[in-house]
Amino acid sequence: MSGLTGIKQIFFGSLTTNNNTTPKKEFNNYSFLNHPIHDTISFQKSHRHYTETQKSIMQTLKRLAVKLGLPDFYTGKPFGKGYKPTIEHVIPHSQREKAAQKGLESINNLENFVLTGSRINTKRDSMSLKKWYQTNPEFLENSKKALKEYEKINLKEGQLFEGSSEINGKSWVQKLKKLLNGELGYVAFTGRKNQNNLDLNQKLSYVA
Repeated sequence: MSGLTGIKQIFFGSLTTNNNTTPKKEFNNYSFLNHPIHDTISFQKSHRHYTETQKSIMQTLKRLAVKLGLPDFYTGKPFGKGYKPTIEHVIPHSQREKAAQKGLESINNLENFVLTGSRINTKRDSMSLKKWYQTNPEFLENSKKALKEYEKINLKEGQLFEGSSEINGKSWVQKLKKLLNGELGYVAFTGRKNQNNLDLNQKLSYVA
C-alpha cells in the first residue's frame, strides 16, 4: 500500500491545515511543479485541435530538426538526441482568434511555426514577440541565423518518413519573416540598408 500512497501523492499532493486557516494544498518534491510534463496543455487551457495535415507538418519539422541539427530559433543551440525540439507558435496559440487579422488561415499554419526547446517554449508562454525580444535581446540575432538554416530545407512529401510533409524552406522563411516583422513593428528580418551599422540597443529601439 505504501507504493500506492506514493503514487497518490505525486498526482494530488497532500493537504495540510493549521488552527487558523482553511486547508491548503502543498506539492511535494515529486509534484507537477517540480516535474512538468512537456508537450501537454495545462488544465486551465482548452485542448488544442490539429488537423492531420498540421500534425504531419509539426512531426516533420521536429524530426527534421534532430536529423539536420537545426538551431533553436531563440538560443541557437543545435537540436539532436540530447536536445529535442518543440513547436513554437510565433503568434501564441492562446491568440488563435486573431489569426485572420494577422494574415493566417489558421494559428497552426507552417508560417506561424518555429522550433525551440521545451523550457524556452514554456518560458515565453503567451508573451508578445516584441516584449520577448526586449526581455531577451540576444535572441534576435540567434533568430536571424536560424532562419538562414531553415531556408536551406527542401523536403519532398514522404521523403523523411512515410507520411512526412513537404517543406519548402524558402517559402516557409519568406512568409515567416513577414509575420515576424509585423509582430515586431519594424523590418527586423529582411534588413535595412544601414541596419548593420546600428548596435543592438538601437535596433531594439525600433521595437519599443
